[in-house]
Amino acid sequence: MNLIDFFDNIRFWGEKRNRYLSKLRFYPICNRIIDIAANIVLPVYFHFTRNNPQYSLKENKDKRQRIIVSLTSFPPRLPKLYLVIESILRQSIKPDSIILNLTEEQVGSIDGLPKKLIELQKRGLQIKLCPDKIRSHTKYYYAIKENPNDIVITVDDDLFYRSNLIESHLNAHKRYPKAIIANWVKEILPTTTKYAEWPDGKEKKLSNRFLLLGVSSALYPPKSLHCELFNKDAIIEHCLTADDVWLSAMALLQGTPIYFTKYKYNHLPILIRNNETLLSVNRERNQICVDNINRYYGEKLGIRPFIDLPND
Repeated sequence: MNLIDFFDNIRFWGEKRNRYLSKLRFYPICNRIIDIAANIVLPVYFHFTRNNPQYSLKENKDKRQRIIVSLTSFPPRLPKLYLVIESILRQSIKPDSIILNLTEEQVGSIDGLPKKLIELQKRGLQIKLCPDKIRSHTKYYYAIKENPNDIVITVDDDLFYRSNLIESHLNAHKRYPKAIIANWVKEILPTTTKYAEWPDGKEKKLSNRFLLLGVSSALYPPKSLHCELFNKDAIIEHCLTADDVWLSAMALLQGTPIYFTKYKYNHLPILIRNNETLLSVNRERNQICVDNINRYYGEKLGIRPFIDLPND
């Protein structure tokens, strides 16, 4: 267990809580103290261990199938983005590549990025400037399109990830090589199209009726998503604010099941001033996107992805 694992492990997330302690706000207070401590200690730890050769990547371009970690970000989060990368560099099983895809219009040039990000290129980070304005979809779009035969794992830009994240993904992938692997899902109920009424997944299982939530990371095997994945016009018009909804729809259109891992992960945050989180703003946006996708693909393909569900 490394330091990230320690801090993540002692957080309280999604577990049964004592109702009396909950009334006293014991758990949020404890989590806040843990988060502050982690955000003080971990940057220091990363600084003094950054020159350790085991925390760098050695990309093998001749490998038949590579493991690529892909992410995106935007200017307010860039100063602390290096902390996410450091957590990926300290994985028990390292990826072959870490690709940071940024929107060219937002960042200008690589030379203008924070120094700590630029320095990570020496340790294996690839930074790519992308021309399109597809917001959070930049996280997966170019990595999957440019590496169609490789495994792509997506991560978010404001969390520390435990050291066994990639190992856990790959173990599940070995068991279900054709499935998308997700650490957090919602169950799509055939009785309602209301996103707010779809419950979080409870049981570890393979299903054709999951909507994945990428904040906890997800693994995409080659050809697991429908070719409409790269329809930028449809993304921009119908689902610009909800990449998870779009990816889930593409899995449904392709007939690819999603395996829910129940991976033990407590969402240790990187503290960013005035940070807007997905959990705080996306429910209404996601509902709009679900409705848009059902309508658009119902007309275009005769399939409403979140209504015309396949049997498990």
